Amino acid sequence: MDDKEGPIKSGLRPIAQLRRTGRNKALLISLSLLCVVTVTLILEYVPRSLRFEVGKPSTETIISTRAFEVEDRQGTERARESERRRIAELFINPLALTQALEDLEAFLKLSQSVAKGEGEISSKIATLRQQFGKDLNDHTLRTVIDLPEEDRASFYSEAANLLTTAMANPVTPDGIQKIREGILSGREPTLLTGEASRAAAEIAASLIRTNTAYSTATIEHDMEMAASMVPSVTLRFEAGQRIVGKGEIITPLILDALGEGGALSPVGTYQQVIGITLMAVLIYAMTIYFFILFRRDIASDWRRVAAVCLMILVYFALARVFAVFADENVLWGYLVPLAMVGMLPAILFDRLTALFLVITAGLTTALVFKGNVYLTLTALLGGLAGMMLVRRVRTREDLVRAAAEVSLVTAAVAMVTATMIKELRYLPLAGLAGLGNGVLAGLLALGAMPVLERISGIVTPMHLVELASPDQPLMRELISKAPGTYSHSVIVGNLAAAAAQEIGADALLARVGAYYHDIGKTKRSAFFVENQPRGFNGHERIKPNLSALVISSHVKEGVELAKKHRLPREIVDIIKQHHGTSLIRYFYARALEEGSEGVSESRFRYPGERPHSKEAALVMLADAVEAAAKALEKPNAVKLEQVAKSIIDERLQDGQLANSSLTLGDLEKISQAFTRILCGMYHERVEYPILLKKEDAS
Repeated sequence: MDDKEGPIKSGLRPIAQLRRTGRNKALLISLSLLCVVTVTLILEYVPRSLRFEVGKPSTETIISTRAFEVEDRQGTERARESERRRIAELFINPLALTQALEDLEAFLKLSQSVAKGEGEISSKIATLRQQFGKDLNDHTLRTVIDLPEEDRASFYSEAANLLTTAMANPVTPDGIQKIREGILSGREPTLLTGEASRAAAEIAASLIRTNTAYSTATIEHDMEMAASMVPSVTLRFEAGQRIVGKGEIITPLILDALGEGGALSPVGTYQQVIGITLMAVLIYAMTIYFFILFRRDIASDWRRVAAVCLMILVYFALARVFAVFADENVLWGYLVPLAMVGMLPAILFDRLTALFLVITAGLTTALVFKGNVYLTLTALLGGLAGMMLVRRVRTREDLVRAAAEVSLVTAAVAMVTATMIKELRYLPLAGLAGLGNGVLAGLLALGAMPVLERISGIVTPMHLVELASPDQPLMRELISKAPGTYSHSVIVGNLAAAAAQEIGADALLARVGAYYHDIGKTKRSAFFVENQPRGFNGHERIKPNLSALVISSHVKEGVELAKKHRLPREIVDIIKQHHGTSLIRYFYARALEEGSEGVSESRFRYPGERPHSKEAALVMLADAVEAAAKALEKPNAVKLEQVAKSIIDERLQDGQLANSSLTLGDLEKISQAFTRILCGMYHERVEYPILLKKEDAS
């Protein structure tokens, strides 16, 4: 017993190891996708306060997702300062400035007259001090007297400006000294230099006078009271309006608007990163659980997992790109092709898988668009439309039709959502963007289908229809080298497809598999009776066991040709299994008739595999039934039904159908379908009469 179990266990261990390796690859591929998506989202959700700084250019364009108002703090302060100045002006007596300027002009005229007079400089200074300059020192008076004539106009302008600036504000009795000190400090800009500039300040400070009788505290109190009554200056942003453009310098107002509009992160850095990471991991965990629970065949096949991950990655990249453009114009957001995620899984797998992937990708879309409900809803409904409208896709035209229908649905949804975030004039543009969404999704699906088929190993109806064309290289080779086999294969395809429809199997796969099941006969076509020239039989000169070897080799050679031309695995399996391990009855009987010693039945059996699918079993039965029916003399309905049942019973008794999952009820339906098709082929025909031309009576 141990001896028997040993080989079995050792044979299963590599298979189990292979499956385990496939699951590990699938897990690694899916985790890689999770890392890419998570890192991209985290980078997008880094707190904006670190990326937007006052005085520096913006690194991106931000569009408001809702209507809001923000206070213009600088504008508010300007309005309040204007009110302060207005109140201050109410306290000012303008005559004080007029008198100060008149005194300045009289002083300068006197200094000019003194400077032109005769006498010592000391007497000139004394004369000038006696009239106007009692508070001025000798150095200042000397500087004024010695001024060149060409500089006196500038000197007057400088002193007048100092006076005007100082007395534009209230000059209170308790504040006049502070104002004089401010003039003498030289803080105000001046057109003069050196001693002249200092002298102008000294003269302006000496001529300054009060222009109000109120105290500084009283005036400031009234100014602040009036300023506090000024309402805040606000700026309103509408939904879809640009807050800041890429490259635009950030101002305090723009930074406040970004914060009010939600463009700045409302939480701390670590909390934001943890939140987004947990959300991505949660979506990933739900996805893993779904595939393990409902589609274990996908979860355990790394090639199919790779196809799903590639599709999601391409979609995520496109969504991220369109999200960037949507910052400039929200209409770009309507081009996110979530319909592609609905269409491709529906074609490759099933609608349940497509529905789940659409919902999952829709959640990711919400994160990419930072919670923009309208764009997320448009993308999600487009994805659902893609999942539902892709029905029985057998040709590329069917996929184009589905894409056109998706375009119309997405256009309608885009126009509805556009009314919520844009003005009515944007409706046609939103509709065009929705149409473009469906077109883009269709083009992506058409381009991605061959790639995903190759990666996943899944054969789609579109690929099968293409393989069924006589223009395929292997079909052309079969038609040219083995025309009889080609005709036989077409009939077998009709039989297998009709039977498949009766039992709920894949009729298209059965038909195409039948077209290619005998492709190996092109190697030595003359050894097969349907291709033999009249009067030639290549088996007459060789032994029966060699003939059996030649006949059985067409299975192996067909598999090699199929793999060379990269036919789908399902077609290769049908070629490999269409004879199973059945007996090559004709040459086995010949060997027995010739009385060869040691004739072993095993040497006259096909070295293939028994059918593992309904489609492979149907091709096996149709192949045998067609050959037997063709050998009948004067076939009729009764004979054809008997042949079909006998062939099926024979294959059943021989154990060829043990792994095909066909039931007895299925076999009965198959027999009836075969009989119906064969009766249509071998129906009786009316014999055409021969018309004899009568000779002319003359």
